[in-house]
Amino acid sequence: MIRIDYDISDDSYYLFTCAELKTREVEFLEENRIEMMLRSEGLDEFIRVLRDTVYSRYINDIERSRSFEKVILSEYKVAVNFLGGSLKPGHQAAGDLLFLEENLHNLKVVIKSIIMDMDLERLFIPILHSYDGLKNAAMAGNYKEIEPPVSGLLQFAVELMGRQKNYRFLELELEKFYLRKVLSSTRNLNSRLITDYLRHIIDILNIKNIYRNKHLAEDLSFDYFLHENGFLPKEFMSKFEGESLDFFVKEMERTDYADIIIKGAYALHSEGTFSSFEKSEGLFYLDFFDPVKYTVSNLEKVFQFFLRKKLELKYLSIIFTGVLYGVDKSKIRNKVKV
Repeated sequence: MIRIDYDISDDSYYLFTCAELKTREVEFLEENRIEMMLRSEGLDEFIRVLRDTVYSRYINDIERSRSFEKVILSEYKVAVNFLGGSLKPGHQAAGDLLFLEENLHNLKVVIKSIIMDMDLERLFIPILHSYDGLKNAAMAGNYKEIEPPVSGLLQFAVELMGRQKNYRFLELELEKFYLRKVLSSTRNLNSRLITDYLRHIIDILNIKNIYRNKHLAEDLSFDYFLHENGFLPKEFMSKFEGESLDFFVKEMERTDYADIIIKGAYALHSEGTFSSFEKSEGLFYLDFFDPVKYTVSNLEKVFQFFLRKKLELKYLSIIFTGVLYGVDKSKIRNKVKV
């Protein structure tokens, strides 16, 4: 990755918050503990390792449900509540950015449930809103109980249903609108590091979309799914529409995303999965926030803590599921950071 010299100023407003988060860094699991989880031969062994971590309070629920979902949802809500009470009023958009993927997923689930007239609550991730709350608001056209920016996004999605009957295209239009809104609110944070983080998300999303399009030989114009405002201009990415997958990969190897594309391409060909893309993407973001360690107290430092927490939860969930279903250890390792 080409290093940019980010000028990250300390902000006394976050002095107490960052001091608190500093003491909470002991929550993050050491590499040897994650290794022990990876080597677990069954759920009982995994849980024995988990007992000595901050996640021990969830063990009874894990044993009863044989699921890691409660852990993730509970920790997400802890993060949302912490950020809601600790961020400046003008910095709340950072929380929306942190849960960008989950918020977009929930919007898609609600809209799909209305279009298909099906109960899809099992797919919903209840963090800020409930499934019924969003669905009822969308069906009634009354968004006053839903706070922005979700209210505006939900309203746009409902209006989109009236003019776009192809669900795939509707989903892509919603995604484009959503990312433009998030980028606009993120720029108002006046943090170049956090704005650039979102621009990297856009680049990597475009790379994965192009790769998926070519790998599956989809007959779909790039204009439908390419997003603007990344570091790699949409016009530049559009030029690969008529090129081979191999050519695209070779060109991407010249960018900051070389490690992601090389490992991701290998895993997709050998295992038929995008999981290595996701693992390398997570490592990319952690490395990108490395300059924050030279600062004391600021929004970027708060954001980094919860980004790291989200990635840890994701990796633990992958390990748990792999151990539960007896997945080969090497395949689990390929999906997680150790």
